[in-house]
Amino acid sequence: MKSSIYLFFATLWILVSSLAAFSQNEDCRLKPEDLKPLIQRFNPFFSNHTWNAQSQIEMARMGNDRLIMITQEGCIRHHITFNLIIDPKVVTLNREFWLNEVRSLMHNVFWEQPEYASFGPEFEEAFADKFSVHGLNDAFNFPIGMRNFICELRFDPQKGGKITIEMVVFLFKEKMENKRIAAPNAQDDGWLGVEKKP
Repeated sequence: MKSSIYLFFATLWILVSSLAAFSQNEDCRLKPEDLKPLIQRFNPFFSNHTWNAQSQIEMARMGNDRLIMITQEGCIRHHITFNLIIDPKVVTLNREFWLNEVRSLMHNVFWEQPEYASFGPEFEEAFADKFSVHGLNDAFNFPIGMRNFICELRFDPQKGGKITIEMVVFLFKEKMENKRIAAPNAQDDGWLGVEKKP
């Protein structure tokens, strides 16, 4: 009798989970074809840059001793995972080394993109605070506005350093269009809210 009740509730739980996942997928706000590479084509900080539109995997070299892989996926949230692999020869086991690597990584990826200015300073401060508590080989997370960051820094003497930062951004149903600052709507060809009158 107990096993049949257990089986009933287990089946019910699986059905409810499946329905919840299905209803979430019906409301996907970011399709795979909408995903674009984060590193701009003429970004001077990277070489050997590749983007695979099918897998949404982006790879590049940040110097001879650093390799970055960025993966993206999305539905109701946009997940971007940064993986920076650092050659063991250049790793220094002190706090400032790791903080500088994270700052360089984020500033270089978001080169000439205003998006980072909106969350970057707060991210760097929160990251430094959390890293002081957790250190290497331990995962930690923290929110900044509508973003959540899941971070882990690892070091292996043979393989080198690995920095993993997953940024999860909630996507609103209605897209917000940005206006250029200090330009009247009628003269602003970047403003998409009204039709222009001849």
